[in-house]
Amino acid sequence: MREREVVVIVGGGSVGISFLVQLVNETIAKRVAQQVEIVMFEPQKEAGPGYAYQRDYATNVLNTRADAMSAVHADRGHFLGWLDRYRDAWEPDFPGLAPAPDAFLPRSLFGRYLAATFTDTVARAQMADIAIRYVHDTVVDIVPCHDGNYYVDTRSAGAFHANRVVLCCGNLESTNFPALVGTPNFHNNPYPGEKFADCVPATASVCILGTNLSAIDTAISLIQGGHKGKIVCVSRNGRLPSVRGALNNPVTLRLLTHERIDAIMAANGGILRLADVAALIRSEFEACTGAALDVDAIMNMGAGAYDYLSTEIEQSATQQRFWQSVIYATNFIIDYIWHKLDLTEKRLFQSGMKALWFSYRVSFPLENARKILEYMRTDRMSVFGGFMDIKARPENGTFDLRIADGKTGFRSTIECDAVINATSYSTDVTQTDNTLVRSLLRRRLAQPNEFGGFALDFESGRLAGADRGVSRGISVLGSLATGTYFWTNAMDVNARLAAQQAARIASEIAAAAPRRPSRAIIAQTRPRPPLAVGVPEKWLTNQTAR
Repeated sequence: MREREVVVIVGGGSVGISFLVQLVNETIAKRVAQQVEIVMFEPQKEAGPGYAYQRDYATNVLNTRADAMSAVHADRGHFLGWLDRYRDAWEPDFPGLAPAPDAFLPRSLFGRYLAATFTDTVARAQMADIAIRYVHDTVVDIVPCHDGNYYVDTRSAGAFHANRVVLCCGNLESTNFPALVGTPNFHNNPYPGEKFADCVPATASVCILGTNLSAIDTAISLIQGGHKGKIVCVSRNGRLPSVRGALNNPVTLRLLTHERIDAIMAANGGILRLADVAALIRSEFEACTGAALDVDAIMNMGAGAYDYLSTEIEQSATQQRFWQSVIYATNFIIDYIWHKLDLTEKRLFQSGMKALWFSYRVSFPLENARKILEYMRTDRMSVFGGFMDIKARPENGTFDLRIADGKTGFRSTIECDAVINATSYSTDVTQTDNTLVRSLLRRRLAQPNEFGGFALDFESGRLAGADRGVSRGISVLGSLATGTYFWTNAMDVNARLAAQQAARIASEIAAAAPRRPSRAIIAQTRPRPPLAVGVPEKWLTNQTAR
């Protein structure tokens, strides 16, 4: 009898579900289903929605087309197929919704799809004799054993033995305003947006920190919930994201390929520069349109927020924006480009270009753009650049926001009643208070990547420990992999990377020599095997799920 290989998945959000369904697919395809045991840990009661796609207003929509939101890399229509098959299950809560490949659907509906995908995957796994279970708890530590395996400790359910661990932990909470955390009327997470109807007074003046997609979602959620007070969005540059072209069609890249990247590096002595990548993007655009790429016109840097958004809406409603289609098409190769970029070029991008790249690459739907423009036109919302700082006033529970005009240098202060941090999540593992992340660093199982998340082996996604080399059995997906793969906030990229890891792990299990029966199974009827050095005494009991 072969030992069941215990694969622990830490995190049951969108990335964890994507990895789970593709691991089950791979183990069935490679005929190793009976040799696999999967344990998923998730702090929320329901697997699937995570924090990003939980119940919320239907007006809080995805910023990506429905046909790019599949949890299964090999099946681009998986999400749309679920919507079609189970219309009776979701349509009463989303009346009038018409799913289509180019639709921007409610985030909470995508959360339902993820939850249903989890349920369907568990049922299919059990039919294939894959041992699978879900543990509603938080993983707080991972301890290596003498035999090369691991003990995974949880907050309340005890310790679990694992041969492999895949970290799909989701986003780390923002650490941009530590002095305000815990302050009354300061909210450090903008999701779900419907919570603000209960915790922010309807007439309060609200400062939204950030002018990105999360800030836009937050403003729309506030007004959807009946908010009447003035809303101010502020960031250092005051740039709103670009608006996604309603007439855009996907394109297939012909010039920006793995082979072309390798050829450029060979000609440059093994170096890839940002200028090389920019030249390829220009060439792709010209091949699509027969015209030169006008970067100045795209960026429209001289316009204020209102005029910029007006221009974006007009262009997005009336023409195909080929530059967007080309940029979006880089999702299939963007991690490879980042991996091959020279270190100096990566640092240049990170320090001077990243914010600008994000404001144009991460676009938002036309319907939301029109709402934001109307809010600005009717003076319900203002957008400012020149953010300096924000401080709480304990004497009256308000906040002072200080901004500076970039052209004149004039400084002004805006008083607000409530503050919502929508500056996006953190990827700095050295600054987080996340218990598991801090434990992995302390045990030197992991080390920071200077560009965010953990240092990983690019080919396998495994942790590159501080003094242990590349981990045999711990790999990472999602935002904690951003320094290695760069674009880990896109569902199609995460699904592709999850598919690669699932295929690798299933292949390794298939190739493994026969071993003894699973320790996770033995532990239910026999004494616990010897523990690794440093394992807490509390782990001597309650090894398996309760």
